[in-house]
Amino acid sequence: MTIISVIILTVFTSAGISAGTTVTGYRGQSVQIRCPYDSGYETYIKYLCRGECSVWGTKDIPVESGSAEDQRFSLDDDTAARVFTITITDLRPEDGGTYWCGIQRSYLIPDIYTEILLLVETGVETQTTHLPPLSTTETSDDSNISHSTPTLSISTSVDSETTQLPPPPG
Repeated sequence: MTIISVIILTVFTSAGISAGTTVTGYRGQSVQIRCPYDSGYETYIKYLCRGECSVWGTKDIPVESGSAEDQRFSLDDDTAARVFTITITDLRPEDGGTYWCGIQRSYLIPDIYTEILLLVETGVETQTTHLPPLSTTETSDDSNISHSTPTLSISTSVDSETTQLPPPPG
């Protein structure tokens, strides 16, 4: 029983999980996630896993080397620079969340993972604020700035020669 627990502990600690990175993208635009890797993994299959990516469980993999389940996801592997780049186009709010850059190793050796937190912002929203009208000309005690409210004047004139007034009541 002790040997089994040591083997399980070794499998979990050698799973190759690295610290996470936060990436921010904007709704409707594209975002790139860069996943560097060590020398020796140039020919291995790389992939992006969404959500929980356990060692023995099922994985939600929208894109991997050579194929994409979701056409908005693509993977480009620059083996000379040892970095693979995931591009997600037409970002949607539901794309936000935890992802894992993965390198597939053999069946008995767990994959290598790097955690990515993707934040999808909706963009800059403009907000209009309506302020109450300022009072007539005033000078504040705290400043020498004078504030005034624009006024509208309406003037009318009546030409007594062409306008007939009704007779006074009486």
